[in-house]
Amino acid sequence: MRLFFQLLLLLFAFNSLAQERDTAGIDLIDILIGKKKKEQTNKIRKEKNVHFSLFPAAVNVPGGGRAVITAVNAAFFIGNPQTTNLSNIYLIPYTNFADRYGLYIRPNIWLPDNILDLTGDYRIAHFPQSTWGLGGDSQQGDESLIDSDYIRVYQNALFRLSGFWFAGPGYALDYHYNISESDYTGKGHLDRYEEIPLPTVTSSGLAANLQFDSRKNAINPIGGAYLLINWRWNSTGLGSTFTNNSLFIDGRKYLLLSNFRDHVLAFRSYYWTIIDGDVPYLHLPATNWAPNFGIASRGFELGRYRSNAMLYGEAEQRLQLSQNGLFGVVGFINVASASEYQTQQFKYWQVGAGAGIRTKLNKFSNTNLSIDFGFSKDFWGVWLNIGEMF
Repeated sequence: MRLFFQLLLLLFAFNSLAQERDTAGIDLIDILIGKKKKEQTNKIRKEKNVHFSLFPAAVNVPGGGRAVITAVNAAFFIGNPQTTNLSNIYLIPYTNFADRYGLYIRPNIWLPDNILDLTGDYRIAHFPQSTWGLGGDSQQGDESLIDSDYIRVYQNALFRLSGFWFAGPGYALDYHYNISESDYTGKGHLDRYEEIPLPTVTSSGLAANLQFDSRKNAINPIGGAYLLINWRWNSTGLGSTFTNNSLFIDGRKYLLLSNFRDHVLAFRSYYWTIIDGDVPYLHLPATNWAPNFGIASRGFELGRYRSNAMLYGEAEQRLQLSQNGLFGVVGFINVASASEYQTQQFKYWQVGAGAGIRTKLNKFSNTNLSIDFGFSKDFWGVWLNIGEMF
């Protein structure tokens, strides 16, 4: 909260500067170097092949305590910018200098003329996460804490079919080990779900993907649409604890309402379900765990709702406040529903909402610093990101 209000004060402190007309735009680097060095520095920055954005912060983590996060984004074109989408790589290390740490790497690489889109998600982490059981109406008082180490390896290769359509194979690994559950009365959720809780679980499988992507810049889309249909087959022959099939469908649409100051209405919805087979508890569909780029479920705790199927929808209004693009604001609302376990019945719908501020970190990659305050029933939190949330 302190960080959120400090950024609000920064917004008003630089408000007069932000109103200065600058057709090239202004970002935080311009503010830091001052007007005298701006022209020379921007000439050098513009000629660079890779544009970096960096933001360090301290945030609360599940289970108590605080962690230091340094998010780095590198944006670049591999091919002709007129015919090739902007590639980017996220590097996100964090630690509380004790028993919580993690390293996330998320590349999205577009080869020349968009002939191939390489997407990945690599994670290694040790962190606690709360859980409340299964279904769309799990109770706040039924909370327990699951601790584990986690490795994720997702890699997809999407070949251009025609226009904005792509398709291709992938591999996906989710590996939890050193699993333990605490802070509960009676039976823990792992005990209820599994006859004998497993200290190690693995989901390893092949994926088939169909994608439509007409966004030019996925870091900050101001138009276009996106659709991903992902089918995943985990097999004991590939090292999985169980054999199962799952389906994930993610759709997004961006409507540009004004060219004078970027004013965008953004929509996102996804459906995530287990088609058949047994699945480890930690690998069931859950809020804030969608297997794709972007941050969903702002306002909800990590893993707050979990089941064999989930539906999610979100709408966000993005408004640029200053003519030069330095500052902006957003407002959002989302709904989520976890099915009644082992069914496709979505009886309970949970609502989250919030607002946030945007500050231009790098005008050459159109990358914003995003700080959002979100809330839902019995919870509120602050979300940080380099780039838009989706």
